[in-house]
Amino acid sequence: MLIMLNIWVGRSRAVKTDVSRRELLAAGGAGVIAVAGAGPARAKGAVEADVAIVGAGLSGLMAAALLEEAGARVVVLEGARRVGGRAYTLTDLPGKPEAGGIQIGSNYARLIALAKRHDIPLVPGGEFDRTALYHIRGETLTDAQWPTATANLLTGAERAVPPAALGMVFARRMPHLANTSAWRGGKGHALDTAYDTALRAAGASDEAIRLIASNMDRGNLAHYSALNPARSAAFFALSQPGSLRVIAGGSQRLVEAAAASLSNPPRLGQIVTGISEGATGVRIAIAGGGSLFARHVICTIPFAAMRGIALDGPSAAAMKPAIAALPYTHASFAYISATEPFWNSDGLPRMIWSDDPLIGRVFVLGDDPAMLKVWLSGADADAIDRADPREAGATIIARLEAARPSAKGKLRLERMFSWQREPMARGVYHHIGTGQQALLARAVVAAGKRLHFAGEHLAQEASGMEGALESGERAAREIIAKL
Repeated sequence: MLIMLNIWVGRSRAVKTDVSRRELLAAGGAGVIAVAGAGPARAKGAVEADVAIVGAGLSGLMAAALLEEAGARVVVLEGARRVGGRAYTLTDLPGKPEAGGIQIGSNYARLIALAKRHDIPLVPGGEFDRTALYHIRGETLTDAQWPTATANLLTGAERAVPPAALGMVFARRMPHLANTSAWRGGKGHALDTAYDTALRAAGASDEAIRLIASNMDRGNLAHYSALNPARSAAFFALSQPGSLRVIAGGSQRLVEAAAASLSNPPRLGQIVTGISEGATGVRIAIAGGGSLFARHVICTIPFAAMRGIALDGPSAAAMKPAIAALPYTHASFAYISATEPFWNSDGLPRMIWSDDPLIGRVFVLGDDPAMLKVWLSGADADAIDRADPREAGATIIARLEAARPSAKGKLRLERMFSWQREPMARGVYHHIGTGQQALLARAVVAAGKRLHFAGEHLAQEASGMEGALESGERAAREIIAKL
């Protein structure tokens, strides 16, 4: 494990209680008002921080902790009224479901160390059901019924493959990456073709491609690089053996503990409108007229959200092509409670997998309370976002009841949630568009002068929450070498 991580994990500062954490975060939010109001007058020639970090997600919090440990004065600015970014637990809903990061693989060394640092247990969970109830072309089917169903329009040997397994079956016929860093090299470049083209080359029929696309986190398979599933497969292979785990009490618990452990709590509600890099430092413009000047800045927010920020300076110029082009997966969720866990008594698989654009994938979140999560992706997510939330929820429930009669009269919409409507995210996570391998490969190794970039989208070897920590650690290490 990297030296910087060992230093951070070994910090002796006591972990604060939940009460003091809330007090610290509240203080951070109150401090924002003073900075926003007084910034222009006091910051014209003053350096307020050695390092300012934009974004209080896992990447920003990782960088902040390492920099504080190295003795730097650190200010963390967060546009939302909460910390965590895309690690987000919906604590006001039954069962406290996750909206963002959930799964922790055995190879998530940094995240596992972070949880130990804050005495937060990791518990088994995060596994998806391996079997599903299928609802294809309006017909509800089990795995056993699928091969001979009239709704099955696959050809030849494909007919025996359940729809949810098609992507994995064809992935085995495609070239593989030797390790998690190989995507940045020549093999990654060779795999950077349109995913639908790669599927056809592997022998997939048009119907197989249609089914794969119906529930993949994409907008259009022609614009989705085949490098994505290859990279995901390499990440997944590294996480084996070992079962997946989740953060006990929710992902929000971990990021709040990390934020509360900082000497200078994150300043919430600070919407950054501009970042300008100069020879001696970086000025951050804040909505409402405030500003902050720091010797170095790490910007950790997703590129999709960064497109609305005015960026100036040599480091920004080098990153702008990736900021402008990197696509983010759209995902919208319906959280639905049930009066009873009917999936345990109707003799059918718990999970639903459908080509219906209003059902998508339906996951059982728990039996007590009985909760479901409907996951819609890409164009389906965009379409549901345009509808009135209550009407959308009612329509989704009606479709679910038709697909699974045992649900009739037992469902209630708790909330619709859209990641692309979150102004600090604009998508659930990044993916590589067709032909973008070289663009992203350059971006993840770009070293800033005084303006640095980090986030899960800039991870070199890891993915998800671990990728966010990896890139935050790397950015902090680059700055520490300059202090």
